[in-house]
Amino acid sequence: MRKKENDLRIGFHSLESIIINNPHKIKKVFLPANRDDSRINDLIKLMEKNEIAFEITKKIKQEPEATISSESELDLKDLKNLINSNDVKDPLILILDNIIDPRNLGACIRSAAVIGVDALIINKHQCAPINAIAHKVSVGGAEVIKIFHVTNLVNCLKFLNKANINIYGLSEHAENSYVEFNFNHGSAIIMGSEESGVREKTLERCDYKINLSGNKFFKSFNVSVATGIILSEANRQRNI
Repeated sequence: MRKKENDLRIGFHSLESIIINNPHKIKKVFLPANRDDSRINDLIKLMEKNEIAFEITKKIKQEPEATISSESELDLKDLKNLINSNDVKDPLILILDNIIDPRNLGACIRSAAVIGVDALIINKHQCAPINAIAHKVSVGGAEVIKIFHVTNLVNCLKFLNKANINIYGLSEHAENSYVEFNFNHGSAIIMGSEESGVREKTLERCDYKINLSGNKFFKSFNVSVATGIILSEANRQRNI
């Protein structure tokens, strides 16, 4: 029953988002045999409406699971095509560099989806994979935003600079507060690891280093909380 983790999706929110946004990805859904409630029945109706195969099984206990087909990841070339197109103007971009915990990764993706960022960039070899756990925590957010995986973040940042996109690196050691900046123009915001933040070589490529807290004694937010704060401020400015 247990499938490859990257080809598995778990949870009602995750499955509902895939069915609504990308039903073609689903191979089969597995439902727990010990549940017969409105939550399961609503999911069954949604699957039947979209002609998605499902199986009721005793091998899972509470939450539905689905196997999905593997799809090619969007990469730097795809990102360049998006930025150079007429589809986005003054994009808001979230960059995740060195996020190790898939739960934090999923929570950051969820915030990005709520805000509606134009692109989410993941430093492929320096972050956790977007696996079943990350998908579940994102509550379907990974299905509604464009996620680009890059293998060389420095080259990616060079491209963004040439595209007149300001790059902001979050650091608890920065002197300037996030409320001092204007995110109405093209903006890329970099979030770093849970332990050490944005890597120094990445910070060197940033136009601005900014912090979130004015507390002199305790400055560090959880990375997913920090992501929600900074994206919310950027979104607030863009909707005044």
